[in-house]
Amino acid sequence: REIQAMVEEKLDEAVEYYKAESGTVIIMNPTNGEILAMASQPRINLNQYWVYEEELEDTTPFNRAVSATYEPGSVFKVLTMAAALDSGEVTTDSVYNVGQYFKYYGSYIYNWNRQAWGKQTILGCMRHSLNVCLATIATDMGEEKFYDYMDAFGIGHSTNIDLGGEVSLPLLNYENPNWYPINLATNSFGQGVAVTPIQMATAISAVANNGKMMRPHVVKAIIDNGITYEITPQVLSKPI
Repeated sequence: REIQAMVEEKLDEAVEYYKAESGTVIIMNPTNGEILAMASQPRINLNQYWVYEEELEDTTPFNRAVSATYEPGSVFKVLTMAAALDSGEVTTDSVYNVGQYFKYYGSYIYNWNRQAWGKQTILGCMRHSLNVCLATIATDMGEEKFYDYMDAFGIGHSTNIDLGGEVSLPLLNYENPNWYPINLATNSFGQGVAVTPIQMATAISAVANNGKMMRPHVVKAIIDNGITYEITPQVLSKPI
């Protein structure tokens, strides 16, 4: 409860400071899927749950952590690079000459500052969050390999967390007639992808847990007739 109280306090401060419309924080143990804290803003006082219609607008999800999708952006690069390393497309010694832009099927991908960055290791590509580098790596991997990894990371699938209201939007891939090759490049850095915060946290947890992606859960144990039944951690998949 101390972690939850801290999270709510810091989230409220951040939303006010940045004048944000909303915010979400999840603290998750990647080794067993335990949710140690989860908070959304705006939110209601759960001690007065019956007044939620007055506190939240009609379009506001009650719990954005599981019920609201967003475009993750550059945090998605962690999954792209993890897939590239796991597949052998890159190694820790790989070096890329990162230009000002990357041209792919007639479209241009730019870095965040629209500048060239010269020779970069994969660590440099991540440290400087270089779209050109990640798009190059993903297109070198190819659409089949890239989307197979994203599917294994659970992108486009529910996590089956033990909370109501979880939503999930399918990941558009090369098998869909509305998919275009440029989607592979932009998806590599988290654009054109819709995830929930819990999906993103669950996927990245695999990187911190030797490749095992755990099912997130908020219930720690069930007590029945004085007997405590601990919730057994479940492995969703091992994407890397």
